[in-house]
Amino acid sequence: MHTLKIIEKHNEYRESTINLQASENYLISEVRQALSSDMASRYSMVFDDEVHGTFVHNAYGGTKYQEEITELAKSLSTSVFGFDYTCVKPISGHIAAMSVLVALLNKGDRIMAIAPEDGGYDGYSQPYLPDMLGLRYKPLIIEEMHHIPVEQIMDYKPKMVILGASYILFPYNLREILDVSEDIGTKVVYDASHVLGLIPSGFQEDIWDSLVVYGSTHKSYPGPQGGIIMSNDEETLKVIEKKMTWRTQDNYHTNRVAALAASLEVFSDVAKEYGIRVRENSQTLARELHSRGLEIRYPPKFTMSHQILLDQNSLSRVFNMDTVKLSNTLEKYGIIIDAVGRIGTAELTWKGFTVEDMKEVASLIISAINGNNVIDDVRKLSAKYSGKTLRKG
Repeated sequence: MHTLKIIEKHNEYRESTINLQASENYLISEVRQALSSDMASRYSMVFDDEVHGTFVHNAYGGTKYQEEITELAKSLSTSVFGFDYTCVKPISGHIAAMSVLVALLNKGDRIMAIAPEDGGYDGYSQPYLPDMLGLRYKPLIIEEMHHIPVEQIMDYKPKMVILGASYILFPYNLREILDVSEDIGTKVVYDASHVLGLIPSGFQEDIWDSLVVYGSTHKSYPGPQGGIIMSNDEETLKVIEKKMTWRTQDNYHTNRVAALAASLEVFSDVAKEYGIRVRENSQTLARELHSRGLEIRYPPKFTMSHQILLDQNSLSRVFNMDTVKLSNTLEKYGIIIDAVGRIGTAELTWKGFTVEDMKEVASLIISAINGNNVIDDVRKLSAKYSGKTLRKG
């Protein structure tokens, strides 16, 4: 079957590369097994309420194990991430974001979020979710090291402040933002799509005091593509989950929920260690690249997350490349990065790469940029961790 041959080629290809994309991670075999299970073609829609005049527990039959796996995923996620209430139904991080906005805002409400030109998620800017939902968006000005001046929030008095971004290197001054927002009645929510896997290791202090934390489950967190919504406020989460139905989502994918549960069972044992190692690996890679002439933003600290950011002006000046050319050049030799200037260490860390390995990765990157064929060395280093991940014991 041609389809399966293409999949096999893809699997072999990606297994032989060094993946440094900030938006991706590696799936353990248990997660892949869950994704391909019979649940992939099954429905489940729990109401426990009156629907069209009749009390309905679940709109579909044959769901007892799907319901069980959903409860398990919720229990595991509350334990791992430290929130009291969790919804594991969103089929993507974007759907999670939309669900939060639909439930907690009304047409005409004002929101603030980090602008795309400052690394924010495009979906929160005016042509996208705000236009769809009738919201008024104003960019949240962000300074270096991710400090957010709170005066802008006090002046605009938005109904909601949305933190989190596609480029996120450092934690925000969240405590200050929360205090100011409480005084003016502003809801603070945190899109943790990129840093979900770093929450257990304390990447963002006070994140548990945000009204809602949500995001995707496949970036710094090594789970299946999908979304999650969490809160310590039970009523808020109930409202969000209720308003998802037939607004932002119909059926949720229980095979993905099962895959999330499978990932959480393994991740829970190494969650704090993983986050610490991510930070160490990111800082080592950034420091090594910077010292070799590929300048990285915000020295000498560089980052506290799974991401490092290239200095694009330096890339052009020193190597006569833009980020697209850099991405294409590195991929020829089996090193994968995105085309926008981010380099991520989440997948390599999850596979077990150490700070010494990151020094070798930096050397391979610089050598490849200078036109040397390093593909054999890349494959050798990749093979060292093939099929492996961090696991207890």
